[in-house]
Amino acid sequence: MDNGSDLLMLRGVSATCTDCAGEAIFVPVEGGSAGEFCCTACDAAVYLVTVPPARRREDARAALTA
Repeated sequence: MDNGSDLLMLRGVSATCTDCAGEAIFVPVEGGSAGEFCCTACDAAVYLVTVPPARRREDARAALTA
């Protein structure tokens, strides 16, 4: 990345920071593994995990009967 604004626009993630107790923008840790982010408001290091969306009950039943 050429500068900080490119990093924020291309790789920044919005999430709730437990240290700040509010919504913040997180950027990936330089040289870190996938999922390691840093809060731009308080510099807290966190590990963010992508959670798949919940399946609807009807979809789950259809998958079981197929």
